[in-house]
Amino acid sequence: MDTQLALCTKEQSRRLNHVGFNWKTNKMTWESGLGIARPTVELALQWFEEVKGFKYDLQNNVNAGCWITPVFKGKYFAAIYAINSKQAKCTLLDELLTLIEEE
Repeated sequence: MDTQLALCTKEQSRRLNHVGFNWKTNKMTWESGLGIARPTVELALQWFEEVKGFKYDLQNNVNAGCWITPVFKGKYFAAIYAINSKQAKCTLLDELLTLIEEE
C-alpha cells in the first residue's frame, strides 16, 4: 500500500487531535460522540513539518530497508529503521507525537 493512502491509526488520530492537528480530512473516527479527523500518515507528517517545524531525512534502500532521521529545531534525533518507508513513517509519526507531547 502506498504511504500516501495509509491512514493514521485511531490512536495516532486521537493523539494528533490532542496536540492541535486541525486540518480537514475526508476520514473521521468517532470517540464518545466526538468526531476526530483521521488523516493519512503523509498528511500528518506534512502538518508536523509545516506547523510544528519538524523535518526528517529518509534514506530508502530496497535491499537494506529504510532509515528516517527526525530533526527538530536543528537537533537530530536517533534514526528509525524499518523494512520499508511505510512502516518507517508510521513509526516516525509515533515518535514525533511523543516528542511534542513531552514538550
